[in-house]
Amino acid sequence: MCAGTERCPDRWQERTDTQPGLLLPVGKSYRRSVTTGPKTVNRSAPSERDGPRATESQVQLLHRLLSARSVTAVVQAAVDTAREAVASDASWCGLLHGDVLTMAAYSGLRTAEMPALWRLKVGQGIGGRAVAERRTIASRDYRRDPRRPPVMKQLIDNEGIQSGICAPITSGTEALGVLYASHRAPRDWTGQEIQVVTNAARDTAVALILLREQHRDRERVKEAEQRATAAARELQVVRDTAISLAHTEDIGAGIAVLARHLGMHVALLDPAGEVLRMSESGAPHQRPRVKDAPARLQISIGDQPLGALRVSGDRELTRAESELAELCSHLIALQLLRERAALQTELRVHSEFLDDLLEGRLDDRAGMLARAALLGVDLRTPRHVICIGLQATPDADAPAAITRRTLTRVDSDVRRDLPGSIVVPRAGDVVVLLATRRAEPSEIHRILCSIVSTAAGEKDQLSAGLGRLCIGLDDYADSYAEACVALDLARRQSRGGEVLSSADLGLFGLLARGTTCQSMESMVEHALGPILDADAAKGTEYVRTLDAYLASDRHLEQAAAVLHVHPNTVRYRLSKVQDMLGVNLHDVDARFLLELALRVQGTLQRP
Repeated sequence: MCAGTERCPDRWQERTDTQPGLLLPVGKSYRRSVTTGPKTVNRSAPSERDGPRATESQVQLLHRLLSARSVTAVVQAAVDTAREAVASDASWCGLLHGDVLTMAAYSGLRTAEMPALWRLKVGQGIGGRAVAERRTIASRDYRRDPRRPPVMKQLIDNEGIQSGICAPITSGTEALGVLYASHRAPRDWTGQEIQVVTNAARDTAVALILLREQHRDRERVKEAEQRATAAARELQVVRDTAISLAHTEDIGAGIAVLARHLGMHVALLDPAGEVLRMSESGAPHQRPRVKDAPARLQISIGDQPLGALRVSGDRELTRAESELAELCSHLIALQLLRERAALQTELRVHSEFLDDLLEGRLDDRAGMLARAALLGVDLRTPRHVICIGLQATPDADAPAAITRRTLTRVDSDVRRDLPGSIVVPRAGDVVVLLATRRAEPSEIHRILCSIVSTAAGEKDQLSAGLGRLCIGLDDYADSYAEACVALDLARRQSRGGEVLSSADLGLFGLLARGTTCQSMESMVEHALGPILDADAAKGTEYVRTLDAYLASDRHLEQAAAVLHVHPNTVRYRLSKVQDMLGVNLHDVDARFLLELALRVQGTLQRP
């Protein structure tokens, strides 16, 4: 490489001929240069150091451009290099934003207004024209240059700039900006100086393009990482949903996983559009009512009319979230089909088992216990038989059959509050073999009231009948008969939600159990059990005292004479009887049942 143009005229001639776009000043006129020599301007020839200095500056520029990590660093390197390479007073760089050049870096400027206010449209002024025509333009004296824009005149004059080189920063057909090297006095710019600034602008363009590509690569990598992260997250949601459904067999748990990921409300609807399961997201104080949250997505579940998955919230779902919800709906559809198949099998097997148990077909007791064990039912655990059905309506001949939606709610509530219980539809109602878990009768009654009330929807009003406690296999038929009668009485009350037990049946309970010897013994035990046990354990005479009192038409003195005790003793014993049996001897129905039980007991004790 030649150190300078003075020592390599042939090479300079060649370079000048290959730059037809340069406008060089000749005297006071401005025309396209057609000279063939290296010295075409009025300035004295460059010194011997100009060539090495330009080369050194270009090398330094390349080093700075390669190490630059931002647009600011790139253009500042170009500005510093251009000023140093041509020994100009000032230099600046304007970058395109739309069709306007704005200053991005500068060196040697004196006023604050220049970097703050300098603006040029493409095609406007010398710099704007250099960008528009994609060629370097040099000006010996701005003050006499007709291409000077009036809009920038005051700024340039205040800065004292009188001459300069304007090199476009371009890449192919794309214009990126302009690079200035300016002087505060008229100056005849040499071809080498023009070429140095042009080369600096060209290298700057390459660095800017590379920087842009690096930025785009980083953005593409970032987007790819975000997509990969989103895909991994969505895969994890699907995995969690599948695991939740597989382990818990609870659709509500799967819905909760999806709702937690989306941060929105998710509900499972039945084919009629009623909500079967629902899960809400966010903190409790931040949860809007579901009816106030607009539906953003609703997906049909399964080819068969299984229902729909509805997503509600205060924002729209992204495409990825919609696809995720649809994928989860397929998992939920599979679980629904599994539950349906399992329920159909369970109902068929349970129905056959319950028919034998509740109708008293107990010829093979060992086989009955074995069948119960296979179904997960421990008949050795005390249970109540409960019948739950819809409230009767005055204009209907018979109560309507319970709906699948209500059956599902009852089943969920029973399994939640009294684990180990069996829930099976039977003859339009729901039959429950209720596991007491050693709960007190009052607690069982409270739980049943809660279940009936919770399961009652806007249309379905429920009632329930509670049969006696079953200790052995023989008790289930009687308990079921009592529960049926209690339900029939409860559903005919004026309002729904009633729960009646065998203790509320009175004479109806006796009629429900029939007249077999076994049923009569069961009736005696139910009516007089606590005082029979007390007499047998402690030698008290509660049963004899009660019998004498009722036989004496409730006269204390007559009963005391029969028993050969003081009337106060009779009064004390009767008080204990009422407490132990939970009855009121002033109640006609209660006295009737007790007297009937005493008569039956006497009959059963005869040889």
